[in-house]
Amino acid sequence: MNDSKRDQLADAFAALPDGCKHASATEGQLKAFESTFGPIPDDFRWFLLQCGGGTIGSEWVDGIDELPETHRRFRAECEREAGWTMAGVFVIGWDGGGNPFGIETPTGKVLVEDHNFGGIHELAPSFEAFLERGLLSNR
Repeated sequence: MNDSKRDQLADAFAALPDGCKHASATEGQLKAFESTFGPIPDDFRWFLLQCGGGTIGSEWVDGIDELPETHRRFRAECEREAGWTMAGVFVIGWDGGGNPFGIETPTGKVLVEDHNFGGIHELAPSFEAFLERGLLSNR
């Protein structure tokens, strides 16, 4: 994601009502998270530092305070017999149906695993596209 696109997305996010956003993360918070859960994908790391988390279109993206619990919960549920099967995904939140969604680390695609209808589905071809659709499509 280039700087111009980042500025445009950050401005659109900043225009959201306060109740729709989390505070921005600090570098220290990100490093603490990464020491336990591993690296954060670059574009999402930027988003956490610049924007924090919150409403993106119809989804709620975790901020740094929610992210550790999301990762603990996702990992625990993957270990259950009928648990989540989505692998190689950095989970960034849960949709309104309680399904995890996140960034597929090898490809950058934003995926969701649907427990009601089954399967893993693409929400967007990239985190940038996910942000664009959620923040810029209605402007």
